[in-house]
Amino acid sequence: MSGWENFNPEEAKVAMGSALKHLDPVMLHFFENCVNCGLCEVNCPYTAAGEEYGPVEKAELLRKLYRAQVQILPRIFPWLFGAGPPKTKEEVDKWVEKAYRCTNCGLCYVTCPFGIHSGEMIKVLRGYLARVGRVPTLLKAMIDAEASNTLLENKGLKEIWSNMLDKLREEGVEFNKKNAKYLYVTSLAEAMMTPGSVIGAVKLFKKLGIDWTMSDQPLSMRAPIGSLAGDDEATRVVARRIYDYIKDMNPEYIVLTDGGYPYTFFRFDLPRIVGEKPSFKVVHIVELVEEALHEGKIKFKTTSERITWHSPCKMGRFGGLIEEPVKVLSQVSSGFVKLGSHGIFNKCCGGGSSIACIVPPTQEMMEKILGMSLQLTASEKSFLDKLYKDMLVAGKAKVDEIKETGASTVVTACVGCMHTIGMTTKAYGVNVKLKMLSEFLAENLE
Repeated sequence: MSGWENFNPEEAKVAMGSALKHLDPVMLHFFENCVNCGLCEVNCPYTAAGEEYGPVEKAELLRKLYRAQVQILPRIFPWLFGAGPPKTKEEVDKWVEKAYRCTNCGLCYVTCPFGIHSGEMIKVLRGYLARVGRVPTLLKAMIDAEASNTLLENKGLKEIWSNMLDKLREEGVEFNKKNAKYLYVTSLAEAMMTPGSVIGAVKLFKKLGIDWTMSDQPLSMRAPIGSLAGDDEATRVVARRIYDYIKDMNPEYIVLTDGGYPYTFFRFDLPRIVGEKPSFKVVHIVELVEEALHEGKIKFKTTSERITWHSPCKMGRFGGLIEEPVKVLSQVSSGFVKLGSHGIFNKCCGGGSSIACIVPPTQEMMEKILGMSLQLTASEKSFLDKLYKDMLVAGKAKVDEIKETGASTVVTACVGCMHTIGMTTKAYGVNVKLKMLSEFLAENLE
């Protein structure tokens, strides 16, 4: 991106104020109470790529910014306490490298004996780096197009969405129906990366016989993608647009098939960002299916195929939907087997929080879709090449776990996890099919 090769120390100082805005009581706890025990490094997927990528090491960069602003002695003697912003281009480049070695999977949080969420600190750190001109080019392009509501002005993206609409119309979908009980919220990314999950959801809704609707326009690229780079302003703009549409539709429930960061965004972040108490509840489609199974309102064909479930970090660890997918998938396949780390310590795929979205294979794919070539500086290209190598290292533990199950199909419910596991299993020569949950269930309806 323009400016990736440049660095202004004065701008770096001024930008510290953006990080200070996030210093609420919870962030203050994260800032002050780490004892540097290193227990969080045990589960962090990126520790495998280098000790310098441990959660404490990465979160320490935000602590440097906070020390320079809120603690007396570090403000007076910054050189004694490692306080302050980066001072050179080389230093800020290292900061960017560390900030983009975090998936915000929450494994550091559940491991820490003091409940410190380093991932949330690193999310704020990314926002600071965005203020000094360090957002990966592809990510920045998507943020700008989403915030300006111009995604469909791109011919390639418009074609993807139009093709999806054609399929949905064939299924008899009624769009933008006000006061429907359920509003299904999908995204352009889901239409692009996992279209089967959207069609699968429609078929499940039909079988469930519920009153539902959806938008005929993509409400976002996925959820506000600016949140992945810490771009607060872009996130607020998109969040308000989405919220206004939801209020206009007036549903009782928002239903999602993407259990990645859109799940926690709609369930937890959206009300906080817009400053309003929502009149709707947020559910994942697996909750509707699990309830219908319990009540005998839906049945599936039984297969003996050996399948396993990869739980998205946001939907499982943060949202508590850990056993519901297992109950449903166990009804579909007698060959269902859990992953070794199933549960709250489920291993991360290694590509969350935009990492898998910006690595070279994804960039090449997006350039073809967008019909344009992204111009990268030498520094950014080197950064992305190394990021891809480190992502493969970070994702190996998940690939090994999948291989150990002997499963022929991995089911998940996250667009990012599908894309990441597709890249990592291919890199390590593990041949498995990948299916989104709603697609897999729809294919096995009785």
